[in-house]
Amino acid sequence: MEAEKRQYLGTSLRWAPLEERLFEILFLRQEIPLLPSYWEEYFLPFPMPEACYCWRKDMNPVVYAHANNTCVATVALARLIDLTADILTTCQSGLRSKAPQMIKKSLEKFLNWAAEDGGYRHLEYLPNIIVEIVDRQREDMPQTAAFVEMRMRDLARKHRQKLAIKPEKEEGEPEYHGETSVIESDADEPMTPESNDPAGGPVNVKQEDDDEGEEIRVAIKRELHSESDDDIAMADIPLASSSAANSSSLPTLYRRQPPVIFGFFIVGAEVMLLTADSSKDEAAMNLSLQVTLNFEDRSLSIWNALTVAIVVCLARDDMMQRMDDFEEARVVEESDPDA
Repeated sequence: MEAEKRQYLGTSLRWAPLEERLFEILFLRQEIPLLPSYWEEYFLPFPMPEACYCWRKDMNPVVYAHANNTCVATVALARLIDLTADILTTCQSGLRSKAPQMIKKSLEKFLNWAAEDGGYRHLEYLPNIIVEIVDRQREDMPQTAAFVEMRMRDLARKHRQKLAIKPEKEEGEPEYHGETSVIESDADEPMTPESNDPAGGPVNVKQEDDDEGEEIRVAIKRELHSESDDDIAMADIPLASSSAANSSSLPTLYRRQPPVIFGFFIVGAEVMLLTADSSKDEAAMNLSLQVTLNFEDRSLSIWNALTVAIVVCLARDDMMQRMDDFEEARVVEESDPDA
């Protein structure tokens, strides 16, 4: 596993713990239990591999529901499984242009289920996962790589701004001893109220410098078929160049470690999943293409759905640890569109 990570990342890039965990799950997703054992009866119509279900009491599934409503959770996953067949039918009917919106709508519905299940849908929250369509037919659309980088960096910037402690509001500045950029704790484990702040105070995140003149580029694992009409001709996404902050500058203080962010980017009938560690500053943050999903391949219907569910459930669990950062959403009275 470590050799696979090094082959993917190279020697210069590093993942946040949640990014690393996602890579491990995706790499082993055909060999590890992903679903609760009692979900099996809900998926009898689908050729779900037996190994997908978690039968051992000492192991926890990756995809599960927090709320006591198994029916809603399994229906949401079943709709994701059906999505691949729906997209294939749409493309074969000469309606390929409709595929991106269909995929986006389905992914957003599953995200809505996750927010409801996680108990934060009623909050005014800043999401840690986005769904975007890369429309290469639009004249004003940037190149794929530029668009992906722009949207991911924009989301990361919003998280840093929201969690940053403004200098003028600091009552006392802790002494800085060169803390590392990643908090040494398991970011994937549920956090108790006492452990929401690992240090009992502000989080120090050191800004990382790159070598002068060096431009780091993300490692991309290609999983596309070359004959696909929607083959994603995406050059390596350029990460930060060498204009990093001076090493003598003070670290940015955060109320909480900024999260790992996820991005589903839809190109035709394919979806790229990218991740980034938003706790790193603009110059040091890198983007990782974790996997590409082909919703035009009927044989991948189950694995497409499970992959999306894995990502969304990891993002949901991380959001649940951050619920204290968000306020109740203002209730807006809506008119009945059918009235």
